This record gives sequence, C-alpha cells and structure tokens, in this order.
Amino acid sequence: MKVLFFDATQEWLHVAINELNNQNRDTSILDTVLFEKSEYCPKESSFRLVSEIQKALKITEIKKPDAVVCLLGPGSFTGIRITVATARNLSQLWKIPSYGIDSVEAYAVSYFSESRARIHLAIDGKQNKFYYGSFDGTNYSGSRDLENPDIKKIINLDQQINKQEFVFVGQKPECFPEISLKIGETLPKSMPILRYLKEKIIKLDYDQFDYLHLIPNYIRGSYVETNKK
Repeated sequence: MKVLFFDATQEWLHVAINELNNQNRDTSILDTVLFEKSEYCPKESSFRLVSEIQKALKITEIKKPDAVVCLLGPGSFTGIRITVATARNLSQLWKIPSYGIDSVEAYAVSYFSESRARIHLAIDGKQNKFYYGSFDGTNYSGSRDLENPDIKKIINLDQQINKQEFVFVGQKPECFPEISLKIGETLPKSMPILRYLKEKIIKLDYDQFDYLHLIPNYIRGSYVETNKK
C-alpha cells in the first residue's frame, strides 16, 4: 500500500511516499520509504507543497497513491489551510481515502521512535500559550492549549529525567529544561508516524474516509471563550 504523507503546518516542509505492507501479520520490516524530503524553510513551506508532491510522484513513478495522510495542526494558520486543502483536493481527485493526525501527536510519536523516552512536546501558540502533549510509546495524552504554569504542573523534572525528552516548536516553554530539543535542528520522520497509524491506514475505505473527513485544527478554544465575553 503506497501512502502519500505531507506536512506544511509549521515552518518546515515534509513530503514522503512510503509503502506499507498490508498483510495482517507484523511485517514492519517490509515497510519501505520510497521518497522523503523534509526541509526547514520558514514562510515557504505552504506555497511549495504542491510542487514538492509533484516531484515526489515523478521520482517514484507513482501516478496515484493508495491513500493520503496529512497533519491537521495546530500550527501556522496558512500552513494548516494549505496542507488540509491539498489533501482534500488530492483525495477527491484520485478518489482515494485520506487520514489526518494532530500535529503535536505526530511529532511526539516521531521523536519517541528515536529516543525511546517519554516525549513532552510543545508548539508555540503565541500569547504565552502552548499546544502541549506527551507520548510514552503506548499512550498519547491528547493535545491541550496551556500556559507555562499548567504545563509545569503536568511534567515532573525531578522524576527520571533521563527517561524523558522535551521537544518544542518556536519559543521554548519556560518550564522545559535547557537541554530541550528545538524542532528545526532535527526534523520529524514520516515512517514512525505511519507505523503508529498503520492499523488504521491499511483499513481505510474511501466511502468512510473521503476528503470531507479531514478537519483542520487551527481554531484555539480560548479564542471562542474570549469572543463569548
């Protein structure tokens, strides 16, 4: 099963085409990266997305993948809009299923695959707030819109610090240690994310997961609460 994966929700561009073995038994070793390009390119990722997808399809000589997987945000408003709109358009054009995953969750999964340590991940949401989530290899906490004090209550810097890793996008939360990793220095990989979703991806059906299934995540809940007042 050939899967087109892409992400332009942040200040980097990530496009990949991976082949997932869709047999019922665990044969992850047969999963193959056919193409992968990730590049830190602030203010360029969203408008370069389509051309990079075209290049990937040309290099791999694939006319039509079997599924599209994209990230939904949170992140850049324009980047999320372009990413989700592109996935929707391709899903509708090719009549292939599409699947989206929360950006915080996807990045946490990718970095866990490298460190095998519990990942605390935060995306700078401006206004001194962050989109935060954690992943321990099995369970994802869910993405939450939090301020520094709220994140500090969740994490425990004194407990097994060697078994935790802190990753951030944009400004580093004050409660994260100095040894935290800033995304941009090392970019996420696609295969860990797709393997994490593999059981769902190989069962995707266009009737249930068409282009309308993709819902962008760029509206902060706190904005809604503020507007109510």
